Amino acid sequence: MIELGLREGIWALVAVLTLYLVVILFRLAIPRRSSDSSDTSAPPKTLLAEPPAAEPLKSPPPPEPDLTSSPEEEAVSRDLLNELEIQQLRRDVAQLRTESDFLRRELAATRRDVDELRDARQASRERVEYARPVSPQHSEAMLLAGRGFEASRIAEHCGISVAEAELVCALARAEEGR
Repeated sequence: MIELGLREGIWALVAVLTLYLVVILFRLAIPRRSSDSSDTSAPPKTLLAEPPAAEPLKSPPPPEPDLTSSPEEEAVSRDLLNELEIQQLRRDVAQLRTESDFLRRELAATRRDVDELRDARQASRERVEYARPVSPQHSEAMLLAGRGFEASRIAEHCGISVAEAELVCALARAEEGR
């Protein structure tokens, strides 16, 4: 199954909040374009319906809307709504920054932990995988000693001293005993 930890959950929350911020900013940008184009192209139109001729009017007709103040009031209310939305977006951005800083600190701590674990693992590998360095001359001598050749024959064949050949034979016997 999929394992989701705290870190992945926080990243998902940041992604969702970022997506929300983008959508809000996009929605905020669209009405400005449409309101700018509608204000310059034509004045707002108001449709008035005439009462039916057969019925007498029992109540006074509703007052006609004041066309000069209504667009201004709408502009003021739109500006107010836009300002409120901008304030909300600023709060959201501040919250996202706080969460982002928290995630950066968490990521740095996780990297430090991973580096420590990697160093410890590397150190344990170096201790376990230590192999004694072998020269090519002595490796051939070790092979011959492992086959049971005498130290004098190994010394002649490999071009090393008899003392070195005896030492190689002793090492080969010690490794066979393990």
